[in-house]
Amino acid sequence: MNLIEMINADFMTAYKEKNMEKKDFLGVLKTEVTKESKTPDDMYVIGKIKSMIKNAEATNSLSENELEILNGYLPKQLTEEEITTFISNIITDNGFSGGKDMGKVMGLLKEGFDGQYDGKMASQLVKTLLN
Repeated sequence: MNLIEMINADFMTAYKEKNMEKKDFLGVLKTEVTKESKTPDDMYVIGKIKSMIKNAEATNSLSENELEILNGYLPKQLTEEEITTFISNIITDNGFSGGKDMGKVMGLLKEGFDGQYDGKMASQLVKTLLN
């Protein structure tokens, strides 16, 4: 089951349970992720959810309960230690060195672990490990 199907199922469950706060919030989430396509892929949904969380943190506009709902749809996030290990392996396995290979490393990291890490942190780690 993909994420949009999970969101729809959770919406219907909340509706049947008369949990109107959750139903209403999931309705907002459904609207947000289906603006461009009625059947968005999981990476698009994850990107929208991360964007909503980031905006909410900046404006303090979502409740803890709403943030918990959003975080429930995100894949398990890798720790800094795990990301460092994966980046080191990518660099070693492909013989990358220096800043010129940063885009290649980031591309391979995204290919294998998209949505599972903080891009800013990963970028800093790649820079450090390549130099």
